Amino acid sequence: MVANLTERIQLTREHRDLILKYGYVSGRLEASLRRWPKGQAIRRVGMTRVELQWLIGDLSHSCVKGKAGTDVEAVADLCDHLEYAQQTGDGDLDMMW
Repeated sequence: MVANLTERIQLTREHRDLILKYGYVSGRLEASLRRWPKGQAIRRVGMTRVELQWLIGDLSHSCVKGKAGTDVEAVADLCDHLEYAQQTGDGDLDMMW
């Protein structure tokens, strides 16, 4: 069965690194993040609504429980971006600048 990748989220390489460090991703989403082309600063990543919801929860948990350490502000900003995309369907990065 092919997952319904309805969420298309623009991420930076820094976002990718934070997700891999604090997001507890696996399977198809992890493989997609690890296939990030060298030299590509921004990439649009597809995920299901459930993957997006879990990812927001994992990252938020890392912030609240102090697991993000010195990355806490960057992880919180990433959560804001993902929550905005979840609520509006707009996964573009322009809302962050």
